[in-house]
Amino acid sequence: MLTKLSARERKVMLLVANGSTNKEIANQLELSEATVKVHLQSIFRKLAIRKRTLLALMVAKIEAS
Repeated sequence: MLTKLSARERKVMLLVANGSTNKEIANQLELSEATVKVHLQSIFRKLAIRKRTLLALMVAKIEAS
């Protein structure tokens, strides 16, 4: 499932799962907030989810296994 994501998308996903805001992610990865939003849209589409909360739960489940 995660193999569908690019390396950058995986980084964004992990930061979202850790509770970072788009602005915090943008600052940490030296991106614009708009680019972070594009990455999130791509992640949501590829993983067939709609909310960052579900993304965080998915990451937690993967990390627990």
